[in-house]
Amino acid sequence: MFDLDTAQRFMQAEGIDAWLLVDYRGSNPLLWHILGVVRQPTRRAFLVVPRSGTPVLLIHTVDQFFFHDVELDKRIYRGWVEMREMLRDLLGPTRRLALEYSEEGGVPTVSWADAGTVELLRSWDYQIVTSADLFQVSAAAWDDFAIRSHKRACVVVAGIKDAAFDRAKTAIGVNKPLTEYELQQFIVSEFERLGLETEGQPVVQVNGHSGIVSYEPKPEGSAPIGAGDWLLIDFWARYPGERNVYSDIAWGAYAGATIPPRLQEIFDIVRRARDAALQAIEKAWQSGAVLEGWQVDDVARGIIAAAGFGENFHHRTGHSMGPGKRLHGLGVNLDNLETHDTRRILPRTGFSIEPAIYQPEFGVRLEINVFLDPVAGPSVTTPIQDEIVRLI
Repeated sequence: MFDLDTAQRFMQAEGIDAWLLVDYRGSNPLLWHILGVVRQPTRRAFLVVPRSGTPVLLIHTVDQFFFHDVELDKRIYRGWVEMREMLRDLLGPTRRLALEYSEEGGVPTVSWADAGTVELLRSWDYQIVTSADLFQVSAAAWDDFAIRSHKRACVVVAGIKDAAFDRAKTAIGVNKPLTEYELQQFIVSEFERLGLETEGQPVVQVNGHSGIVSYEPKPEGSAPIGAGDWLLIDFWARYPGERNVYSDIAWGAYAGATIPPRLQEIFDIVRRARDAALQAIEKAWQSGAVLEGWQVDDVARGIIAAAGFGENFHHRTGHSMGPGKRLHGLGVNLDNLETHDTRRILPRTGFSIEPAIYQPEFGVRLEINVFLDPVAGPSVTTPIQDEIVRLI
């Protein structure tokens, strides 16, 4: 899941002399993502990626076993003095050094280098820059296999969404409504039947429960889904495999013949926010501009704030998606609330767009997935909900 050629081309274009990944006892997830293994060695480890040539792994002699299956040039140290000498020798005449560092900790998903190591490197006269976009293009990007796996999952996940709504509709029609938990477990059973895997549990929320961002139905106390109810479902799944990518959607339905005006109003605001975020990305692509994650978040959040619901949007507009076990990837998030994400939205990266408004009576969240194709530009890979699904 690491493309050395792409990394070195990016480093040359950006004037980066070397990329140093630092780890202590498994502290740096970006390093382990690149190595393709997950380990917790007991001493410090360093991966030096030069702008040309072969990467080198510097590890402690006690920890050699942890890296026995990593096919890289390895250098072994015993003591801290030797470690520093070897590290400085490996970095050589480097002056501009990329590190898992973010100015003022602005992007915590790439802030893994400790302050002491940064101080040491600066004392050696290295200029420290963030590795955030370098990691994106070389380790968080989707290859052709990944995009095919994602699109395949999108078709099946969309089918499960339709089946879930149909199941709720049928139950309401015979006056035997399902509970939130029962519908959640139906979705889980569909994952199992269709050979998908997930992370966590599907979100199934009725009425006021949908206004609680973190609500998750349990066997006891989950609400029934009946006539006159608003139903929000949000779930994600992928086919097993380290290079595969999740499909992640959120849709809403109403169990009634006439949609309440307030519900329709909130739905329309969230829909406009989602579409405005997508249009901003499309417009930037067409003009040759490159947006950063915070800028897209501002677009969606601005629509919701202008409608008077800025305080009811409690999370970022979208999260990174990419190959690997994590639903939330390690690339750019559409975020200027939780963090000020200055990472660029680059070709071959993917992410969700999922603005929301949460109120005590109900919440509305609409989620799509987007892949930035290097030729075609922004591509929505999931179904887009433009109207409230009717369960009656």
